Amino acid sequence: MNNIVANRQRSGTEIGSCAFAFLIAAILLFAAIPLAAETPDPVAVVNSIYKGGDSRGAAFGLDLEERRKYFSKSTVALWDKADKVSHTNGDEVGPIDFDISTNTQGADVKSYSIVSSQVSGKTAAVVVKLVLDNWFRPSPEDDIIRYFFVLEDDRWVIDDIGSTNHAEGWTLRELLEINSQDRTRTKE
Repeated sequence: MNNIVANRQRSGTEIGSCAFAFLIAAILLFAAIPLAAETPDPVAVVNSIYKGGDSRGAAFGLDLEERRKYFSKSTVALWDKADKVSHTNGDEVGPIDFDISTNTQGADVKSYSIVSSQVSGKTAAVVVKLVLDNWFRPSPEDDIIRYFFVLEDDRWVIDDIGSTNHAEGWTLRELLEINSQDRTRTKE
C-alpha cells in the first residue's frame, strides 16, 4: 500500500513539474512574439519612410534623430564625420544637399511601389519605384531608389541608399566618403 501512495505522490510531483515547465515555456514564447512583431522588416522600414514623408518637413536623413533611427551605426558615424568636415569648411548645407529618398531637391511622392525585396542572412535589399507629383525626369531610371539593409542589434537598418546603375548613379556612402575628406581650400 505504501508503494502505491508513494508512486501517486511522485507521479503528481512529476506532472506538476511538467506543467510548470510547460507554463514557463509558454510565457517565454508569448513574451518573445511581441518582440519579433516590434522589429519591422526592411519593406516595412521603407514603407514608413514614404508614408511619413509629408510630415517630415525636411529631406529624409537630414534630421539627426531620424538618422539614428533608420541608419546603421557605421553610416551614422560616416555621416557625422562628413557633417563635421562640411561645417568646418563653411558649408551650411552639409554633405548631402538633396532628398536621398526621392533623388530630388524636394519633390513630393505621389505614389511608390516596392519593385523587389530580398533578404539574405543579415543583409537585405529593397528596390522602390517612385511616381513623383508634377516632376519631370529625363530618365525613368531616376525614379528607382535602392535601399541596402543590415541586421544590427536585432533590427533592420539602412546601411546604404543608391540610385540606379547608370553613368550618373550615386550611393549615400560614396557621397559621404567623398564629403568626409578635408577639402579646405588653400590660398594660392
